[in-house]
Amino acid sequence: METRTILFILIPLVGAVALDFAFRLYRRRQRFRDLPKPPHSFLWGHLKLMGEIASQYPPNCHPQIYITTIARKYDLKGIWYLDLWPIADPQAVLTEPELMDAVQVTRVYNQHRISDELMQTMIGKNVVATANGPIWKKLHNAMAPALLPSHVRTLTGVMADETMIFRETLRKLSRSGQVFSFEDEIAKLVFDIVGRLIFNFPLYAQTRGSEYHRDLKEIIRLVNQQLSINPLAKLNVTLKKNAVRKRVDASITAKIRERLAALRSENIVPSRKDPLSILDLMLRETVLQDGSGKGANVRELPEDELELLVTNVKGLLVGAMGTTADTLCYAYMLLSKHPEVVQKMREEHDRVFGRDLETTLENVKEHPTKLGELEYTTSVLKEVMRLFPVGFGVKEAPQGATIPYQGREYPIDDGLVIVPCWHTMHYDPRYFPSPSAFRPDRFLLGDGDGDGVPRGWFRAFSRGPRGCLGQDLAVEDMRVILLLTVRDFDFACAGLRPNPEPKAPYMDLDAVFGDIVFQELALEAKPRGGMMMTVKERNTR
Repeated sequence: METRTILFILIPLVGAVALDFAFRLYRRRQRFRDLPKPPHSFLWGHLKLMGEIASQYPPNCHPQIYITTIARKYDLKGIWYLDLWPIADPQAVLTEPELMDAVQVTRVYNQHRISDELMQTMIGKNVVATANGPIWKKLHNAMAPALLPSHVRTLTGVMADETMIFRETLRKLSRSGQVFSFEDEIAKLVFDIVGRLIFNFPLYAQTRGSEYHRDLKEIIRLVNQQLSINPLAKLNVTLKKNAVRKRVDASITAKIRERLAALRSENIVPSRKDPLSILDLMLRETVLQDGSGKGANVRELPEDELELLVTNVKGLLVGAMGTTADTLCYAYMLLSKHPEVVQKMREEHDRVFGRDLETTLENVKEHPTKLGELEYTTSVLKEVMRLFPVGFGVKEAPQGATIPYQGREYPIDDGLVIVPCWHTMHYDPRYFPSPSAFRPDRFLLGDGDGDGVPRGWFRAFSRGPRGCLGQDLAVEDMRVILLLTVRDFDFACAGLRPNPEPKAPYMDLDAVFGDIVFQELALEAKPRGGMMMTVKERNTR
């Protein structure tokens, strides 16, 4: 009798759930009926297709690789859609500059909520890159002065000093002849440079080691595992992440309170025109609110403000360390197979900064504006970022929003993840002829066969008010590092396994470098396998 009663209750319940799922499935699939898209299944949407595309590549590739593959395979241009329900939110993919401008420049839509949700699990809520509204404006206004070109130029001495430590590491590796992870070593260098900008004191990742660096690397590793579909990996992240975050948060909190106390005791109000550090700028409003108060009249830093500061210090360290280091990994990888490009860079470095290291260092520190004269070196960096962008930022439009394309209005609202995928555009021959070729000259106006590149076509830093806040710092940083290493060291990739036939329909670089050209999904599109290399010091005397 009890069994019959249970069945009497369960059967209608299961039926109701099944009917609800079928109704939602129908509504979701019908939504894409008349929209441009790759082949679509009523049952699977595009889930099966994505699985088939992913199976062509090594595991855990960044989604931009799959998007570009689909666009090329099915000749999809402009705007098209991916239906990934119920596994993920549906997407509106934009692959032409005018359409990207429509959501990044003409109208500046919010960052999609999924970005902040991902960051919140590991770094914290309201990182400047993913925050919206008044909180983003507050963070942006606080940090921006320290990242303006005029201030970045004052940091070239720090960049040079830290790169000289990196040079010593390269010399030791050259003498030993050992294979090393270029990603690990360059990340320490970038971390030390960015740490000086944030805190105005050294972090020593390259020399005696930094707890900040070790713990944030662990956070990144856990983020990578969290993105896995393996439930055991996700459980492992859950068990470990709280302990790591607690340790990092406590350390950064102590530094923030220590610096705030120093500013107060010395009666210093951080200057927006000549900031000592990003942290000082982020504490500026708190110091201003103190007024003439002393002792008991000075308010405590509210917990919500402290949490926001801690989160964004972590976000800056992790973000800058990852993206800049990633780009440099691919730069040295490509240069290892293009001696003609290396030679042009060396000639430019000699011409602009002098032939010897001592003169070069003096010029970098005393005349930082000369870095702007490294036009070919800058074009090399742009070409690297064109081939290997570090990912894309996703947008969310308000209800009723549409975007015009070829005489028709296309919907981009109702929770759609708007994906401006410049990786796809960067490999589109309409914008970049021979897109798989490493040709820095294409960014030099009127030089050789280069016609220059319109601003909207190169989007490695995104565009508009939500473009990368640290792009000037990143470019200056990378120019200094290249300047102080390329002339004196030769690099070679270790353990390359070129593919006999290219796996991707849009490029053939894996026929030279193997699967390391297919970026992995992490917080960004990162190098695969640590970018293992060897280095030899050149005899330039």
